[in-house]
Amino acid sequence: MSEKACTDCKRIVEDSDECPVCKNNVLSDSWSGLVVIYDTDSEIAEEMGIQTPGRYAIRVK
Repeated sequence: MSEKACTDCKRIVEDSDECPVCKNNVLSDSWSGLVVIYDTDSEIAEEMGIQTPGRYAIRVK
């Protein structure tokens, strides 16, 4: 199974049909850019609205 991105929170999802963060089941193969968040208090995480550490797409279509 390929990596897909959640259309709501942009979390990169592998081997699942549901996002582990927001429980959305609408995932997209069409995404670009990757950011890895370790510290949810970082400026990037705050700007992107990310509250859970993990891998996120920058753009999801």
